[in-house]
Amino acid sequence: MRICALFGGQHKKGNTATALEQVLAGARFAKHTTVRIDLADLNIGHCKGCLACKKKNSNGCIQKDDMAKVLEEIQSADLLIFATPMYWWNVAAPLKIAIDRMFALPFNVKNGETGFAGKKLLLVMTSGQPAESDGREGLELVLKKMCDFTGMTWLGTITTGTNAIPVRDQENFCKSAYAFGASL
Repeated sequence: MRICALFGGQHKKGNTATALEQVLAGARFAKHTTVRIDLADLNIGHCKGCLACKKKNSNGCIQKDDMAKVLEEIQSADLLIFATPMYWWNVAAPLKIAIDRMFALPFNVKNGETGFAGKKLLLVMTSGQPAESDGREGLELVLKKMCDFTGMTWLGTITTGTNAIPVRDQENFCKSAYAFGASL
């Protein structure tokens, strides 16, 4: 399986990155191919809403930036991982911009467009709150709706709170995140 992880955090070795790396390490142990894209390092403009990507005979998004490479990775993946710290009960800005730009791919299964059909989606998230009260329900609802609309399969959320203990020091969480990756 080919896994494309879109990392939306700013800290390459922070809590969210550590959680993501545990999942990816487990997946690599299971012989899956993994690609991690650090979105904050890329030049990706926001979606202009021009709909040029949806016109007949379109070549996709008219913006010429780093998102073209990201879209190629997304298209070749079997599993997408959205990895983000929770910012105001939502994904961090670099990931949100990338999700919006995914509009350039065919996505509406009900209309016979199947650019995402058959892919799986996993959320890896950290927050400053304990996992049982982090408020992720709204974000999960949005991502589940995205899966329903595009034909992807929702795998769920791997999450932990980081207010008191950094992820690297949460041995049980790290083991379970690794085990989840290995089970893919």
